[in-house]
Amino acid sequence: MLGLAALLGFETFGRLAALWGAALVAGTVLSLGGPVILLRLLTDGKGMRGRDVCKIAFVYPGLLALVFYGVANTFAPTWSWGAILGAGFAANTLGCLASVMRALGNVQGSMALRDAGPQIALGLAGILGQSASADMIAASAAMTMSVFALCGIVWVCRHKNFPGVLASVWRPYWSTSLWASSVLGMVVAQIDLIVGGAVISAEQLGVYAVLRRVANLVALPVTVATWVSALPISAAHGAGDAKALARASAQSSQIAMLPGVLFFAAGLLAIPLLTFALPEYANQGIGLTFGILLCGALVQVVFAASFGVANLCGAARYAMIARFGMVVLYLLWIAWWGPELTVTTNALGYIGALTLGGVGLWHVIWRQLGVDTSAFVLLNLRRRTWKTS
Repeated sequence: MLGLAALLGFETFGRLAALWGAALVAGTVLSLGGPVILLRLLTDGKGMRGRDVCKIAFVYPGLLALVFYGVANTFAPTWSWGAILGAGFAANTLGCLASVMRALGNVQGSMALRDAGPQIALGLAGILGQSASADMIAASAAMTMSVFALCGIVWVCRHKNFPGVLASVWRPYWSTSLWASSVLGMVVAQIDLIVGGAVISAEQLGVYAVLRRVANLVALPVTVATWVSALPISAAHGAGDAKALARASAQSSQIAMLPGVLFFAAGLLAIPLLTFALPEYANQGIGLTFGILLCGALVQVVFAASFGVANLCGAARYAMIARFGMVVLYLLWIAWWGPELTVTTNALGYIGALTLGGVGLWHVIWRQLGVDTSAFVLLNLRRRTWKTS
């Protein structure tokens, strides 16, 4: 993303960031919760039918995309719906395939397909189409992701353990709360770019998008921790083992905490360098904006296991409510500032909403499931180890 910003310029990159955010949200809407459903049902030891896997991953999202395209193109013909829905459908397909690969025990490959696949596709599209419009770059990225998806399908079908995660009988798999939680999660991840981009200029949005991408490196270990611990969390819940669930949640926090803190410290040290890297924006508070985004990413690290435990342990409705609260709080903040919104106040409102929602979900899970999904549980574990020794 930094390379694209330097290659395309902040104005074009700002438009592309907003379009890409809309595509990721559209893909989550089309998914009907598919990636999380597949991850939960294929890792709890019971499996699901192959035809149901295909319906969730390809058939239903594809049909829904066609319907959405016809309706949206009628009411808003000036929007780039082909690029948005195409990129969204392809990104969702990668997510579904990654869930199947994770169930087959491939941690690194599945994570690369899900997280790096869309970014690599977008980067290649930007490099090969430097002078193209934002919607053409997004459409090209969708085609590249389709190639990645074909490779993933071949890998899954040829894997020796694939029949082992399939079931011969139908299992109920639809979950409105899981789907709503997934949609709201993607909305939360992109809302400051989409809604904020409607108020601040494209150039300012490009600068903000770059700062947020860099700050997100602090929260990157959360993605790793969630993906690595997904299988033991789901298995512990399926077996009804509360102690194993608590251990798996603590392991998720342990994986995320140390690298997250190191990234955070590196980010703080880099703040003075921003005035040299972007001198023309030095008087617009980019250092303060970056510091706010860093703090928000660190909060995500502290509560790394919350959403994973909620979605995989039958408490997706709490994750859905938390994310809905984040969206409402951020929209209220935007409405209060109106056209006076700046890059800094946009970051402050966004991070404030994420922090309040994350703390609220942690508290509810602790009360309802008896599991401390925060990094503070690591302090208790260290005290117990010290007392035992």
